[in-house]
Amino acid sequence: MKTTRLSIWLAAIRDFIIAKMNNPLVLIRFLLVSGSAVILNLILLYLLVNFFMLNTPLGENIANVASMEIAVIYNFFMSRWITWGDRHKEKGVHLLLQLLKFHVTIGITIIFRIILFFLLQLAGLHYMLNAAIGIALAALFNFVVYDALIFKSKEA
Repeated sequence: MKTTRLSIWLAAIRDFIIAKMNNPLVLIRFLLVSGSAVILNLILLYLLVNFFMLNTPLGENIANVASMEIAVIYNFFMSRWITWGDRHKEKGVHLLLQLLKFHVTIGITIIFRIILFFLLQLAGLHYMLNAAIGIALAALFNFVVYDALIFKSKEA
């Protein structure tokens, strides 16, 4: 059986998650913080579509992007204080660089989610289920990058 780069990458992610399960507190905190960001994202999306009259295909996409950005900023600070609260806290310029890295990382998944949202919208999927699918797929990627790169220990 031929080993591909994708299979190697997926195996590395699997091994990383298994290693985290030996000390699951960070994973539990990630799920709680990310879950609250998801709830915030979906509530904002619902409010923007239904109460701010963005209930057209274009409006739903605008609401999706706006609700994601607000949830990203919330997620950064909650991740910094709760999920990886035991790690070194960057200050000043380093905090801004950390926030930039967080945004770049999540920006990759947001672009993926926007494209996926559009494609699933064309397939007729309800906008709320559509958003939830994108969030779930992005979560795994984000956890790995946040833990290994964004909020890494000073010793790492």
